Amino acid sequence: MGDLLNLLKDRYSERRFDPEKDVEEEKLDLLLEAARLAPTAHNNQAFRLYLLKGEKGRSILSTFNAPVHIVITGLEEEAWVRKQDSFNAVNLDIGIAGTHIMLEAEDLGLKSCMICDFDVEELTNNLQLPGNEKPVLALAIGYPSQASRPAKKHYQRKSIDELLTIIA
Repeated sequence: MGDLLNLLKDRYSERRFDPEKDVEEEKLDLLLEAARLAPTAHNNQAFRLYLLKGEKGRSILSTFNAPVHIVITGLEEEAWVRKQDSFNAVNLDIGIAGTHIMLEAEDLGLKSCMICDFDVEELTNNLQLPGNEKPVLALAIGYPSQASRPAKKHYQRKSIDELLTIIA
């Protein structure tokens, strides 16, 4: 017991990947399966996955020398929508799928970094996405380099008292 909590405490966003070490195909399959198994609102799975690897993949997206990126796109019209206020769950679902990938990567001895800072139009064009599909999240994935370490802000967390309201 406590393995997941320890994994959550130990993982950090990697920004120094080893560009010489490729991720094994079996591990890539497990990462994609982790995304497929992610819970989504009404189980609609209103997202698509794009696995970018090799020279072609790096020509589309290249961050932190990661050998692999997984881009998750959303399809708003396929997502569950809450009737009361028209909340569309597509981005929530993508965040959950991305978290599944990130945690599976850590469990497999890989590192990852979630990325939202990309040129949406350029990535849309490079992936040749249809008009109803938008890139929301990318994950850089690979093995850490020798210089790997958490960012300074990694350990700066709010206390539970700052985050929690108890209503009893």
